[in-house]
Amino acid sequence: MAKIYTMVGEQDAAIDELEYLLSIEGGYTAHSLNLDPEFDPLREHPRFQSLLERHGLVQRGS
Repeated sequence: MAKIYTMVGEQDAAIDELEYLLSIEGGYTAHSLNLDPEFDPLREHPRFQSLLERHGLVQRGS
């Protein structure tokens, strides 16, 4: 769902979903999220940046 929310411009809903997926076993990893180009529209969003930082990552290209 996070990718769909991203594609339709629902950034906050996408980030909510990503926060959940990162919290469960077998969900996304922060590393894969950081590398996935489908989440490029979220990269400038402060919540997305904070999400990566909380999981010990700096955005690619930063």
